[in-house]
Amino acid sequence: GTILTIRADSDTAGTTGTAIVDVNINGSTIMTTNKLKWDSTEKSTATYSGTAPGLTTTAVAAGDILTTDIDTNHTTKDKGLTIQMSIRMT
Repeated sequence: GTILTIRADSDTAGTTGTAIVDVNINGSTIMTTNKLKWDSTEKSTATYSGTAPGLTTTAVAAGDILTTDIDTNHTTKDKGLTIQMSIRMT
């Protein structure tokens, strides 16, 4: 399939700093420059005022393993991370 969109949300917003989350397929990032980010007190990457995530890999196949890395978190951590991806089957 092809990844069309990606976003992240948290149940409880963190404070101080920016949270950055990376998504990997089979151990390799799918966003080499602009990863999923959200600012202090925000609960979603949809409200981030900076650059939107840039997908450098969009192909996904049956059996691929998707993982996430929390590269940076707020000083007071956000809680309840959810990643949403829209994938068009080919």
